[in-house]
Amino acid sequence: MKVLPGIIVLFAAAAMATPESASAGCGFGDINAANAQVSVVTPAKLQFVADDSLVKGCPSDSVKCQKKGYVVAGDVVLTGAVQGAYICTGYVTARGSALNEWLPTAALEPASPDQQHPSDWAGKWSMDDNDITITSQGNAVVIHGEAEWKGDISVHTGNLDGVVTPVKDVVAFTMGDDKTLPFAAGDEFDCRVTMVRRGPYLLVRDNDQCGGANVTFTGFYRRGIKTKR
Repeated sequence: MKVLPGIIVLFAAAAMATPESASAGCGFGDINAANAQVSVVTPAKLQFVADDSLVKGCPSDSVKCQKKGYVVAGDVVLTGAVQGAYICTGYVTARGSALNEWLPTAALEPASPDQQHPSDWAGKWSMDDNDITITSQGNAVVIHGEAEWKGDISVHTGNLDGVVTPVKDVVAFTMGDDKTLPFAAGDEFDCRVTMVRRGPYLLVRDNDQCGGANVTFTGFYRRGIKTKR
């Protein structure tokens, strides 16, 4: 995969920083710009498989490892890290819930090459309580995002705005005070974001500086779905 210098570092760092991946589990850090692809579900019904952190000895084909949630033939999932006969997948439900779950690798078929790195960006992308709207402006894209974190007694919010031209299937920028800055121009306290496209998904990673406490745009989004908000 072609990636801008320095961009892959931000995504790859997730694999080290995400708690789930620290125990060889399945989390967003295991599906990132370094290894993310998209695959198509082939069985009529395919149940997700539990992780060892939830059920000892999983993932495996044991009945105890079978979760209630499932996907069906034709569904498209993100794929990342592999553990034995299972692969870590990402999936966004029709209501916008983002799931990281194990699935048997043999039950998935790689999507066509043109779906692995799509060039279309425009649309409203949603995940949980987050929305990102992207519109085309010549060769550039205009990005506006809103994110929420809901605590027991408080709600923290964040905003994301930028105008940037995709380079080698990557969008990367720093949100300046009054204009969009190059990704490398930001420091650790500026909102810095990278985005890549995979099949029907938009993968996003920020540096946790794009809003209030606990607010992040990091995750994978889909177009045209109803969010929880």
